[in-house]
Amino acid sequence: MSSSTPVNPVEIARIALKRLTERGLPPTPENYAQFYNAVLTIKAPQDKTTDEVQLAWQVIYQLDDVLEGASTSAGGLLQSLANGSDSIMMSLGSLQNARRAHVEQRVTIEESQSTLEELMDEVIATTRSMHGTVKTSHSDLQTIRDTLRHIEEDLAYNRKALEQDALTGALNRQGMDHLLSREVKRAHRLGGRLAVAMFDLDDFKQINDRFGHMVGDQVLVHVTNLAKAVLRETDALIRYGGEEFLIVLIDTDLKGAQYVIDRLRIVAARTPFHHAHQRIEVQFSAGIASLRPEENGRALVLRADEALYRAKHSGRGRVEVAD
Repeated sequence: MSSSTPVNPVEIARIALKRLTERGLPPTPENYAQFYNAVLTIKAPQDKTTDEVQLAWQVIYQLDDVLEGASTSAGGLLQSLANGSDSIMMSLGSLQNARRAHVEQRVTIEESQSTLEELMDEVIATTRSMHGTVKTSHSDLQTIRDTLRHIEEDLAYNRKALEQDALTGALNRQGMDHLLSREVKRAHRLGGRLAVAMFDLDDFKQINDRFGHMVGDQVLVHVTNLAKAVLRETDALIRYGGEEFLIVLIDTDLKGAQYVIDRLRIVAARTPFHHAHQRIEVQFSAGIASLRPEENGRALVLRADEALYRAKHSGRGRVEVAD
């Protein structure tokens, strides 16, 4: 099940061809596929499994049931209070009439006393009934409050799960969309800086071919941990697709992004992945870009992706700055 809007392949192809033309590159199958996939990954967030999405829907359905119960409890309480209020007002009105009849001596003292006792009994019975209803409703509403708190926690957990890459724990493209939308708006509103760095592991296919995809997955987790060790708490790491990652750097310019990539390169060189007593060196190419005025998050990422493309095709192990 997909949680994103359907992607129009014709639109993707049109944008890809436009990018090829802008770069002055021939529309060869390799060039076309590169740009087509770059645009596609931006416009089509990574799908989650049916079970993961279904779990989130179950929490929503549970919330619907609880809200219906809360509405019923609150409605019953309000109706009971309204009925009790009407009954007490009627009793008080009858009490006023009995008082006037007593003052005007239209009834005997015995009749007045009997009427007063009956009215007081009615008021007492009504207030007891209202008190019992309030007590019961209070308990019900407390239960609903506790249930809502658990649902809130479940929703937060499920949203986090839907926005995380299952293998590495980094954000996925759906999480990237939410993060970029928020941070781009914040940067434009406050005049802040925002930069992204996209990096792709060089010769990763050789690792999969030589050691197997399971080891390749372990290398991706290893790289994720290295990147998180370099980043600040305010920064974010996204698994953009396959062996390609995106770093979102809050309040950072191009120089700062370059520093982060250089730091990650040094850490990766000093910390190779070990498998069966063999060292697996991790190297990568990168493209960096900083947010322009009035630019949205997807345009920012696409410029970084184009810079990465140039880095990959100019010797690899390089860093290119977006135009």
